Amino acid sequence: MVICCRDRAELLADAVPAVLAELGPDDELLVVDSASLDSDVAVVARAAGARVLRCEEPGASRARNAGWRATSAAVVLFTDDDCRPLPGWRDAAVKALAAPETGAVWGQVLADRETGIALSVGAFTPFEVTDDSDLSETGHGAAMAFRRSALEAVGGFDISLGAGARFGGAEDKDAFWRVHRAGFGARSVPEMAVTHVVHRDESQARRVMLSYGIGAGVLAWKRARLGDRRPLVRSELWRHGLLPAVRWARRGRYAAATGALVRAVGVLCGWWQVRTWSVVDGHLVPPA
Repeated sequence: MVICCRDRAELLADAVPAVLAELGPDDELLVVDSASLDSDVAVVARAAGARVLRCEEPGASRARNAGWRATSAAVVLFTDDDCRPLPGWRDAAVKALAAPETGAVWGQVLADRETGIALSVGAFTPFEVTDDSDLSETGHGAAMAFRRSALEAVGGFDISLGAGARFGGAEDKDAFWRVHRAGFGARSVPEMAVTHVVHRDESQARRVMLSYGIGAGVLAWKRARLGDRRPLVRSELWRHGLLPAVRWARRGRYAAATGALVRAVGVLCGWWQVRTWSVVDGHLVPPA
């Protein structure tokens, strides 16, 4: 089990006991300190009984890669420092990944309170990745698990995607998609649920939505580079930007509408910023 944390020791202090309560006697919890500016994350994690690994460079994907590679577990679960697993979370993930053809699963992420901006972590739809999937409908890195062999087959997470990276989102959806392309199944598991502690104000939430949009735009470009000829950027702008913005506005949820529009702006920014990059073995490579 892997939790990545950067400078959020207070959130981690509640996350570690919640995760340990779900783990079995042969399971291990590894906290990856993602280049925190002080020692608080490591102190909190060790005090709670977790093993700690330090990454000197920030980035959620980089930290997750360090985490799963530092274990020998056949199944690796991931959650975030601002999430709390619900009962049955671990068992549901392990059961789903017992089938050798399944390489990745994700579960529900349930907000602990109502928010003005609807971050894309609350809704849950049964889903299985296919070649034609709308990847924005897949799950979130706060509640996901992988068969180790699937992560090895795809070279882990793309370190250019995700929080703290060049493009701040979609590393989880990209991983699900590449695991599918490698011949494994990737699907949702409703029983694999966590509670997300809402700790951002609306300004911070808008920045997260911008990052989600940037990641979505980059991932749409990446799929196009690997042969998908559908208008994926246009679909992201309409289905997950302009259309929900109109729907939220009609319901008087103007903060949520603004968040959807900010995500649409992010899609265009991501698509524009990545246009000179390359894709090698499924991973983004910057221009020389």
